[in-house]
Amino acid sequence: MKGGRGSLLSVLPYALIAGALLVIPALGVLQLSFQDPATAGFTLANYARILDSYYLSIILRTVKLALLATMVELAIAFPLAYVLARAAPGPKRILTLCVMIPLMTSVVVKSLGWYILMTDDGLLSLVAQSLGVHDASLSGSTFAVVVALVEFGLPFMVLSLATAIEKIPRNLEEAALNLHASPVFVFWHVVLPLSRSGILSGFLLCFGVSASAYVIPAMLGGTKVKMAAQVVYEDVLVAFNWPGAAAVSMVLLIALSLILYISLLAGRTKNEARS
Repeated sequence: MKGGRGSLLSVLPYALIAGALLVIPALGVLQLSFQDPATAGFTLANYARILDSYYLSIILRTVKLALLATMVELAIAFPLAYVLARAAPGPKRILTLCVMIPLMTSVVVKSLGWYILMTDDGLLSLVAQSLGVHDASLSGSTFAVVVALVEFGLPFMVLSLATAIEKIPRNLEEAALNLHASPVFVFWHVVLPLSRSGILSGFLLCFGVSASAYVIPAMLGGTKVKMAAQVVYEDVLVAFNWPGAAAVSMVLLIALSLILYISLLAGRTKNEARS
């Protein structure tokens, strides 16, 4: 009983902070989403509007691009995280600093840099033209948005994976190699399963960050590759339709919550099956 009471008391401050900063504002947005913009009365029209193909396509695009960027980040981050986790203390500090430096730069500055590179006269567009690609302007393309999302979320994925890999005893890999297992076999059957917690935490963090991004799609996608955060911005500051923006926000929140819940459930199921 004392242990359970102590656990509850240790969680209580976090629960109070989460309730004050997350739950209460979310309930306010939920209530706002059912208000009529003209009369402030109850209505379902804000949600009925989202059933239009225009809004559905934007929400689906948001989820698709966030998933794509997260999977690319995972593929790139794993070897980087492994090197970081297995490095000696001195080089590890330098590598950690290199990973942290992009987080110290404003997303606006980084997006502007990518925008300059991907305009008609930008370096990446000129390289594409030299390779024979005719319509070489990358600005306003899905490629530009995904590249910028990957660059933005990559440090989060690297740090999440490195933390999990550091906990894997190195002698497990050495034992497998001594038993004549190939490096690919060791990675697939030893490192990858034991770093599942880092994969899951990195996926949840990067997917949430990518799906809620506004600056990157606004600067690099424009009106061609619009994501959900841009619709919310337009409803609030252009159309002054706050209830409509609240409805879009709630639908996106529910969609992201379902995906995150399924990810957590899949990770828990695999852990229970392995144990």
